[in-house]
Amino acid sequence: MIAVVHLVWGPLGAVPLREFLASYRRHRAGVEHELVVLFNNVPAPLRPELEAELEGVEHRLLTTARPVQDLAAYAYAAEHLEHRRLCFLNSYSAILAPDWLAMLDHALDQPRAGLVGATGSWASLHSAVLNAFLLPNPYRRVVPRRSIAREQMRAIELELAAARRPGAAHELGDARHEPGASAALTPELPPRTLSGSVLSTLKSFRPMPEQLLRFAPFPAYHVRTNAFMLDRSTFAALHMRSLTRKMDAYLLESGRASFTRQVQRMGLRTLVVARDGAFYDHPQWPASRTFWQDDQQGLLVADNQTRSYANGDLDRRRLLSAFAWGSLAAPTPPSTVAAERS
Repeated sequence: MIAVVHLVWGPLGAVPLREFLASYRRHRAGVEHELVVLFNNVPAPLRPELEAELEGVEHRLLTTARPVQDLAAYAYAAEHLEHRRLCFLNSYSAILAPDWLAMLDHALDQPRAGLVGATGSWASLHSAVLNAFLLPNPYRRVVPRRSIAREQMRAIELELAAARRPGAAHELGDARHEPGASAALTPELPPRTLSGSVLSTLKSFRPMPEQLLRFAPFPAYHVRTNAFMLDRSTFAALHMRSLTRKMDAYLLESGRASFTRQVQRMGLRTLVVARDGAFYDHPQWPASRTFWQDDQQGLLVADNQTRSYANGDLDRRRLLSAFAWGSLAAPTPPSTVAAERS
């Protein structure tokens, strides 16, 4: 059986869980599974409100012993579950199509498939840092001119700052229509935007050696951790380094020794699955139109970053799409249909 593990990050409050459950009820999974709700950094006063949201939903509840990074929480869940396959969904996830789990399951059944996800990216922190300092890199003449990039990065930075104020997490309930909530995060978690990472780098030269040495140049293939699935045996074979710093989380998601790269080094395929059930090997990910590409019409499971793109203007879309896909970027102007979809 498949375990569907949904992470609940306590500081966000009850709204993201409510929205996930609404999407979970709305779209059948299409295959037998067990829903596992994973509480991470949930204070005792908040538990009754979260548990009330779960009333009437068949599930198993797990709680981490202390606040940890997302991937560390997933490792904790894997240690306490016996299922053959594990599907992980982050706190911001919202399911967009029926039979979503069956599509992921079918893709993982393909020959030599080792890891499948709803989105993937080629974005490279290594190349983004070089580009920020006008050094030769694959992003040159691909990302928008510096004035537009600075303006868009500043806008995202302001959104992040606004999201940190008390009560801001509750604005996530309308994230599909409020761009200010789309990139919300908390100080305890690493930022989930490449542009946010670049901004942090510009504030200090100290991280540069690690970011240049431990992250690969573009294209840095990585399955994103908003929604992904793999066999228990594959997960157990991954080297999960200590996740105590923000940089540790970045490295495990998209560094040279990311979990995607580790699976690929096992000789296994890493696939992105679109909402029509089609699956794409990493050289074809841009054609899936699932993440920061076109209108994201292939998107199977949305999160705060797909919403940030969907709700952004064309300048933001051009910037994000270029970071994700380089010369293959194909952003389109915002549309009402895209915002509702993502």
